[in-house]
Amino acid sequence: MTDKLIGDALCPNCGVLAPGKFCPECGQSTARQMHTVPEFVREFIRHYASRDGVLWQTLAKLLFAPGVLTLEYLAGKRTGYLRPLQLYLAVSVVVFAATQIYGLDLSLRLIGEHGIHLVRGTPLPVADDNIASRFSPLQLILDHIDIAKVRHFASLSNEERFNFLRARRLQYISSFILLMVPVFALIMKACYRSHRRRYAEHLIFGLHIHSFALLILLAQTLLPAVLGNLLSLWILGYLFTSLKRVYGGSRAAVLGRGALVAMLYWTSYFAGNFLLILALVQW
Repeated sequence: MTDKLIGDALCPNCGVLAPGKFCPECGQSTARQMHTVPEFVREFIRHYASRDGVLWQTLAKLLFAPGVLTLEYLAGKRTGYLRPLQLYLAVSVVVFAATQIYGLDLSLRLIGEHGIHLVRGTPLPVADDNIASRFSPLQLILDHIDIAKVRHFASLSNEERFNFLRARRLQYISSFILLMVPVFALIMKACYRSHRRRYAEHLIFGLHIHSFALLILLAQTLLPAVLGNLLSLWILGYLFTSLKRVYGGSRAAVLGRGALVAMLYWTSYFAGNFLLILALVQW
């Protein structure tokens, strides 16, 4: 009995006797059980909130001071904030886990419930004949690619198509969005070539922009259509304000370059999404 108690009280990391909640040698938690998603979120918040408010300071700057977090990082002021990649990965895990567990519709709303969908919680109505649905990657594949597996997919009911794609797409969407960050940085480097900034600086800016956008898209899932549309406008306004703060330039130049960045990014997103859905349909 004593041996069992001693064995259970050993730190799983360094093997030192640790009868309390934390190892006296290495400081690691002695908890051994696997965590649920809510426990993971609580542990993440507790860990970073205890580090001189680093989590809250990072989120405050990210959400309410467009571009400042990037400027602070590039200026070498890094101790008080989460690192850009660390922030993005933590945000993406929480956001995509929440959408999967609770069946949320993660999308950039444009008009009412219509917009650019990252993850849909429910299938689109069969009678939905708006322009966005007619020119979605899936509909273009069904209308213009004539191969056996696409024909078979087209023969399925609307609900069967939705369930088939959602089950598979959820496995890859977080990786796909992460891949869009370096694509965004390449677009930034091309559009701001005259600024002679290093690619890594554009990448840091991209990680902050995507972290902000994912948090706002998650917030949209809890709001009615009108407020969701306002948050979509906030994302665009946040992008232009961040560009002005980090890269400078006149308002006209920021609007022009910002519009070009947005157009090239969504073109890249559409192309990548098209290829991803085509691959999944042929699975």
